[in-house]
Amino acid sequence: MIRPSATVNLKPPSTVDGFWQRLQFALLPPHCLLCGTRGESPRDLCAACAADLAGNRSACARCALPLPVPAALCGECLRHEPPFDAAFAPYLYGHPLDLLLTRLKFGRSLAAGRVLAELWSVALRGALADGAIAALPDAIVPVPLHATRLRERGYNQALELAKPLAREFGIALAPDLLRRTRATAAQANLDAVTRRRNLRGAFEVDSPALAASAAGHIVVLDDVMTTGTTLREAARTLKRAGVARVEVWALARAPHRR
Repeated sequence: MIRPSATVNLKPPSTVDGFWQRLQFALLPPHCLLCGTRGESPRDLCAACAADLAGNRSACARCALPLPVPAALCGECLRHEPPFDAAFAPYLYGHPLDLLLTRLKFGRSLAAGRVLAELWSVALRGALADGAIAALPDAIVPVPLHATRLRERGYNQALELAKPLAREFGIALAPDLLRRTRATAAQANLDAVTRRRNLRGAFEVDSPALAASAAGHIVVLDDVMTTGTTLREAARTLKRAGVARVEVWALARAPHRR
């Protein structure tokens, strides 16, 4: 069985941890990664830049697509029911959040990753508190990179964002449960139809690992959800393997693209 990476702990850090954190920021004060001014302790992000991050407050409850007003289902979900059961994407993809995501994804910035994970953690706590997320999953599965892409980049940004969430909320982390079987072309410049064709059959489940995990509720996690093609294909693969409930989480959701 997959073991949780930590016990659920929604309490503030211990006094000892808090002391060392205060000492760290006293010696090396936080600075904003976006504008360079002093950060809002204990985060490398100032209050003004944090206020510029757009929350995804009005969205489809099923796929998290930004909408003029909240709705249980957007037009796309009404026409084509997604293979996942729900989506959580607390931010809109755009400036200046895209700068932090680019630094993490292509600039190997651990500082940017830490800030993004902290923002996601705060948003997840809020979603749990207000009932937007009813229950935590049994396991988080970061969207995997193909071995070729992983060697080129050196790390998987989805995994780096998943690690602190799994640790803080006591969720099992299962990075090897889903594998990428084909080195697909980059999705960024493809239209929606080509994206779907590009990702078809790109994932497979490690069946022994899934059986050993006994996970009936899985979250597939990625940094950004654009058309949702990658997350849809990953969720579809898990559903076909027998997972009862599959949700998708992304830090940011882009507006609809055709």
